[in-house]
Amino acid sequence: MSRCASRPECLDALRVLATTCAGVRAGERALIVTDFAADVGIADALATTLRAFQVDVVHVAFAPAALPGGEPPAPVSAAMLEADVIFELTSVFVGSCQARRDACARGARYLTVPGLTWTTLRPGGPFGADFHALGELARRLAARFDAASEFHLTSKAGTDLRGSFEGRRGRPLWGIADAAGGYAAPPDIEVGASPVEGSAEGRVVVDGSLLFLGPDQLASPVELRFAAGRLTGVAGAEAWRLEDALDRAGDERMTNLAEVSIGLNPRSRPGGSALELEGIVGGAHVALGNNVSYGGSVDAPSHLDCVLLEATLALDGEPLEPRGS
Repeated sequence: MSRCASRPECLDALRVLATTCAGVRAGERALIVTDFAADVGIADALATTLRAFQVDVVHVAFAPAALPGGEPPAPVSAAMLEADVIFELTSVFVGSCQARRDACARGARYLTVPGLTWTTLRPGGPFGADFHALGELARRLAARFDAASEFHLTSKAGTDLRGSFEGRRGRPLWGIADAAGGYAAPPDIEVGASPVEGSAEGRVVVDGSLLFLGPDQLASPVELRFAAGRLTGVAGAEAWRLEDALDRAGDERMTNLAEVSIGLNPRSRPGGSALELEGIVGGAHVALGNNVSYGGSVDAPSHLDCVLLEATLALDGEPLEPRGS
């Protein structure tokens, strides 16, 4: 186990995950889902933390998903249906899978925390954010998405993407899933929506990460080009990572622009973990593939997030202010 595991101030973040984020209660059944490439020390530390709150803990592990959003093995899916609260501590994100949606429909609370590192659990890090206050901001901004017709995503790196949110609801995620059926991705705090299928046009310059397709930080930017809501081209020295994932998926639906979101966690910094990067204030991310969880109609086999470190999202011509002022 990492030497950080013996530091109470580092483990405070796991207590926040268990209590503030998941709202665990004595006597509940918790399922920790990991894969063979995840940090077992963090999973063990979380299990110990949960047991201190008199929670019954089961820990299951399986081979890493081939692609983000992939389905876990059937026995793991079945175990999810019996849990009150599920913690996903895998090395590859699986939280958009049907098994998760089925578990939440049965009332389970689901917290997806893939790629979690001790760095992200550091004192003063993203788990020190005021999740409740930032939840109010996320929900307030989500109402802007509800009312919006058009979006325009831009960045100094060259991003210039336009499309429609007409009829789509904003999806706020603020790191808390303390009610039956809840879903959260702490420490990521974000708000976004799924563009209307076929509406997006332009390009996105990804200068942060292609999440779970390699290092958390790209060595050089990757440019994505969109027409009629579909990915039509990828360029850059690191583009092969995304092209390989799309080839392995072997499904034309994976070219769908599934999501456009902005980060809202002021304590997030680059270099921690995937979900810390995704929630950086002033950053944004787009996703390819499955948009069912966002109210869309494309049930693709994967959901691939692509992070921009600095970007501005405007709704009907008015830029969103991620800092809430």
